[in-house]
Amino acid sequence: MAKMSKEYWEKRQHEREAKAYSSILEVEKEYKEALERARINISKNIAYISDKYMKDNRLSHNKAMKLLLGDDYKAWKRDLHNYMKEWKQLKRTAPWEARKLWLEIETLSARSRMNVLDTLRAQIDYELIQVSDKAVQATGKALFAVYGNTYQEVVKDLGVKSMFSENMVKAVIDRPWSGANYSSRLWGNSEKLARVLKQEVATGLIQGINLKTMGKRISDRIEGAKKNDVERLLRTEVNYTMNQATLDGYRDAKIEKYTFDATLDSRTSQICAGLNGETFELSKAVVGVNYPPMHPRCRSTTTPVIDFEALGKQLQRKEESDKLTEEEFLAVRKYIGGQSYALNESLRNRRELSDDYKQWSRDLDKALDKMPKYQGEVTRSIGFFGQKEQLKEFLQIHKVGEDVEYPAYTSTTKGEIYNPDADILVKIKSKSGRDISSMNKEEQEIVYPRNSKFTVVNFKVNYGKYEIEMEEKDE
Repeated sequence: MAKMSKEYWEKRQHEREAKAYSSILEVEKEYKEALERARINISKNIAYISDKYMKDNRLSHNKAMKLLLGDDYKAWKRDLHNYMKEWKQLKRTAPWEARKLWLEIETLSARSRMNVLDTLRAQIDYELIQVSDKAVQATGKALFAVYGNTYQEVVKDLGVKSMFSENMVKAVIDRPWSGANYSSRLWGNSEKLARVLKQEVATGLIQGINLKTMGKRISDRIEGAKKNDVERLLRTEVNYTMNQATLDGYRDAKIEKYTFDATLDSRTSQICAGLNGETFELSKAVVGVNYPPMHPRCRSTTTPVIDFEALGKQLQRKEESDKLTEEEFLAVRKYIGGQSYALNESLRNRRELSDDYKQWSRDLDKALDKMPKYQGEVTRSIGFFGQKEQLKEFLQIHKVGEDVEYPAYTSTTKGEIYNPDADILVKIKSKSGRDISSMNKEEQEIVYPRNSKFTVVNFKVNYGKYEIEMEEKDE
């Protein structure tokens, strides 16, 4: 059992890492696309200047200092309004960056004259400000979801109650864990790239470099940022967030030790390779020393050190009146262990089950039939982690007087509310929910079989949280 359980934990951690890793790839793609749009816009402006002011495909420093007149100056003033719009947005999302942008706007607005070089520099700033603002917001949402999903899966696997809250997540992702947090790093990368691009422009004009060559240099700089800075930053931040969620789950489950796991990193660094398989005390975990991430793009993770024999004995405490077969017992244990997420997701979306899932469901159905029925109120906490459309869809089908059917197994608790900070709290007057708490003392879990039906009898909102009351529907 100990060996199987250790392999199970390694597999679960690898699945969680892969899930977290894939979630940031969409943000990475959007970030790179935004940088590409910025590159195109800057290149267009260089091409325009090239057509209007160059001679022999070159722009002299004197020409670069040429004042904008007529329509060009009017167009520049219109662009200044775009800066103002961006400033208003940044006031809400990035106050520190907004203050810096405001100083720039004031400086530009105060000028009655503007030269060609100034317009190129200002456009670089403007384009990269837009890129960074959107990237910071998208990254924050993605990291929030990574933490929430990882933490709740870890504590579920460990059989303890979730202590998840939004403040808990913000404290982690906003923490300057290696001198800065994700937001500061994104803005810092943007400022660094802006300085490099403006230097390319200034140097090119002073040296009289061909404008086509200048455009190529700027494109190369942006391509380098897309490949190196974007990937390195986002992939490192997602590894940090996932591992911090795991660490918090260990703490809540009273885990005392963990084992370092570097097997996922295809290009394992020397330091990660040296730590692989090593066991450390949880109280002495330090990021970058003995806890991942250890380096940029790190994909290492950890597994908890558990007394699996003691855990096995605990799980075998069940009602003596209805003995479960070994297959039925293992089906419940597997459900409690956290693999229920994948099974329930398939059932909820009415997908064709694999042969393994079909057998598991059959064994679980038989096991639940043997478990005692629970009478009394049970609760179910549901979090949507900022996914407003899914929350809206759930509320639309849970209206007072309406009947709802859950194609998946439905887990509830008869003890304290599982997660008081969740978006939705469902209360059910149980008469036939199956009591499996003898196999999971921590959660006091009551499970409803698949395809259970309920009637919504009450709905209310308390301090921005939704509360739904339901009754079992008699067949």
